[in-house]
Amino acid sequence: MTNRNFKYHFCRMNGLVSLVKTMRPSEKRLLLHHYSRNTNSESKMRLKLFRVVQKGIAEDKQARELLGGTASQSAFSHLKARLKNDILNILLMQDTSKRFAQPNRAAELDCRKKVAQSHLLLLRGARDEGMKLVRSALKSADKYELLAERLQINHLLREKFLGTGSSEELNTLNKEIAADMKRYEALLQVQEKSFVLASPEFARTLRSRSKDRQTLELIDELKKLYKKHKLARIGFWYYMAATEFFSVKKNFNEVVSLGLKFLNLVETSPAVKSKTNIAGVNQTVGLAQLQLRNYGEATVHFVKSVSLFPASGFNRLSSLQLLVQTEAASSEIASALSHVELALSHPRLDRRENLRPRWLFMKSSAEFLNHDFNASFKSLNEEGYLTRQIDEWNVQFRFLEMLLLVEQGDEEWLEFKLDTTRKFLNRHKSLSNERTRLFVDLMSYLLRNDLLVDTLNEQLMSRLQSSLSEDKGFEWEPTGPELVRFDVWFNKKYSVLQEDNSESA
Repeated sequence: MTNRNFKYHFCRMNGLVSLVKTMRPSEKRLLLHHYSRNTNSESKMRLKLFRVVQKGIAEDKQARELLGGTASQSAFSHLKARLKNDILNILLMQDTSKRFAQPNRAAELDCRKKVAQSHLLLLRGARDEGMKLVRSALKSADKYELLAERLQINHLLREKFLGTGSSEELNTLNKEIAADMKRYEALLQVQEKSFVLASPEFARTLRSRSKDRQTLELIDELKKLYKKHKLARIGFWYYMAATEFFSVKKNFNEVVSLGLKFLNLVETSPAVKSKTNIAGVNQTVGLAQLQLRNYGEATVHFVKSVSLFPASGFNRLSSLQLLVQTEAASSEIASALSHVELALSHPRLDRRENLRPRWLFMKSSAEFLNHDFNASFKSLNEEGYLTRQIDEWNVQFRFLEMLLLVEQGDEEWLEFKLDTTRKFLNRHKSLSNERTRLFVDLMSYLLRNDLLVDTLNEQLMSRLQSSLSEDKGFEWEPTGPELVRFDVWFNKKYSVLQEDNSESA
């Protein structure tokens, strides 16, 4: 689309309607007040058109008829363009920077506004006031690493003020501009790479060992640029790429080490500090700590993440899920149940079909761990969505259901469920592994022994111990749907039997 066509498209009535919808009530009042104070015919026509737009009229023909229909098409187009410019000026005039959730985003807009305002003051001869705004803008540019704005400001200073100043001042400013040019070039280079780092293709690349060398080279390049220029905005992308890489490669100790430095950066550097960034990095570090089975540390980071993500956002649900999984693993069941209820009250939970069923399953799991088997059975059967899926959630739904049947002593129903689960795993072999096969064999063992734990044969005992110690093939995934570890559950029953036998002997 050419610039000319773009301008025409933007000035169509539907473009104006969309623009007015972005305005806040205070901005609309300010525009109406501006028009009411101007009595010339042009302002009156803009006011009439604005009221037409407010009604949602999106067709040129209808709008022209409501305005009287006497103006030519060309005059009407100019009228729309002038109204659009007035609206944009109002948007710029309002202190919209305070409405940004992230201070660094607000500072960027505020800095640009001050530069524009200083230009106007300097052109009108208000040198002192113009200089105050320039200094204020430069202070924001330094604080938030706004290199483009800093270059613009220093160029303005060189052009307007140092022409009559000392050569020493001019040399100092020239050196600052030259240094900022190099830093800005490095930042632009990193920003270009950031699109690669944020792409789905890069995420797929991380999971392929074939491009590990290229990825490590990219990370090392970002690290060198960060070390050389000491810009937090470069450091942000370096740490993000590095933590993602080592997370995928399951080097969680390295993720924790890098993640804590990353966390310090987003908590202390104004250029990248925001609630969302702090929440995201806490989630990354918490996830690594969970994988390392450092449940206490993981809980601290997930609690922080939950508190900082927007209450109605899906990111908060992700952190809540990780928090519940951590609390289930560390036997903090009361806290897990409270966080499940918090998730179930999330305002957007029903926006995605799988969310509520998964949270009801997690609720059932927490209730099972709390030995409230009746409540667990009720929660598990409240929604049947998971049974229609072909994934790990379906498998764990079946497993939890069978554990409940053992606790309730329903041998007949357990036998039926075990048989259907065997068939399901035979049909979907990708979901079958050493761990799932052990579960099936343990349930078969219980059925042969009237749901009682008796002496285990050597092979079954060896496999159970491999599962408890998470030997190769028997790994338990702490971020997966197995909140109730069946091996831990069975081992407790077996340990009770051993204690009883010891006491009776």
